[in-house]
Amino acid sequence: MDTRDPTRRSQISARTVWTVGFNAGALVLLAYMLIQLRAVFVLLAVALFVALAIDPLVRWLQRRGLTRGWGVLVSFLGLLGLAGLLGATLVPLVVQQVRSLVRSAPGLVSEVRTWEWTRWLEERFDLERKVQEALSHLPDEVAQNLPGVVSTTVNGVLLFITVVTLSLFALLFGKDLYEQALGWVRPARRPAVRELVKNMHRAVSGYLAGTALTVTLGGLITALGTFLLGVPYFLALGSLYLVLGLIPYIGSFLMALLVSFTTLTTVGLNKALIALGLFLVYQQVEGNLIQPLVQRHSIRMNPLLISVVLLMGAALMGLVGAMIALPLAAALQEFLREVQEEQRERWGGEREASAPLPEVGPAPPEPEAHGPDEPVGPAPH
Repeated sequence: MDTRDPTRRSQISARTVWTVGFNAGALVLLAYMLIQLRAVFVLLAVALFVALAIDPLVRWLQRRGLTRGWGVLVSFLGLLGLAGLLGATLVPLVVQQVRSLVRSAPGLVSEVRTWEWTRWLEERFDLERKVQEALSHLPDEVAQNLPGVVSTTVNGVLLFITVVTLSLFALLFGKDLYEQALGWVRPARRPAVRELVKNMHRAVSGYLAGTALTVTLGGLITALGTFLLGVPYFLALGSLYLVLGLIPYIGSFLMALLVSFTTLTTVGLNKALIALGLFLVYQQVEGNLIQPLVQRHSIRMNPLLISVVLLMGAALMGLVGAMIALPLAAALQEFLREVQEEQRERWGGEREASAPLPEVGPAPPEPEAHGPDEPVGPAPH
């Protein structure tokens, strides 16, 4: 016989259902907002990295007696002046070499067409007809894409101004915001949090310094190598490396193609093969030795982990993700180190608390009581 009460209520109340549904909806809305604001977060991250890169110079000026505001102003003006000086010195040479390369492009193409293997490719794949068709449609495609190019250029300029402005504000007012955020931390925890933020700042600054060192070294070696091979556009190639070298993996691949093709069309096939071989060897040395060693000493990260982080960043957000993956991973690593240290201290306390007490053996037998007149020791004979 069924004795269950048909009117018995469910153990899940309407309030529980409402709470769970509300929290789930809030999480979905938060995830949607984060996805929509992803570009803003990337922009903020780039601006923060720029501010962290300039902050050591600002601190150095502060130690020389300047206030922070004047230190930030002098740093920005000095960097802009240095960039302008380098631009005024190198840009005319680079532009001249690029113009020479463009003017000589038809002759270079004609020279390439005289080679035996290019004639074989033309006969097999009908390259000449395809190139002529592409060139005939080039003016129309340029006219169609011109508004997009202008829009992209304007957006790039606006993004640059935004990054500079955010970096300036971060240097001027970031410390006040940081102190306000520390107000939400318990006073007993504030020294540990300050030390953690200091370590994260050191890791990110070290990564930026290591990247600048690696890219500068690659640009100098590219310019020097192409100069020794007799390539007339060595300054342009070295300057391009300073830009493309910031893009992990793909930048090196593009530079290898560019250096090889430029050397091939200017000084011949033999030197082009030498340039390609030297460039590939240097890229292997840079990617597997120089960069991991520099980043390992700057951010104290395992070289294998560096490669994995770069691949994950590129898979998640493309080129921008690959560029910002390592500094983010460096900051996260410092946070995880702090958590691990606290966990070790907690485990050590638990081991001390759970240590067994020393075993207590049986108490020694008490000596027999003697009377006041009874002698102690053996009885006299």
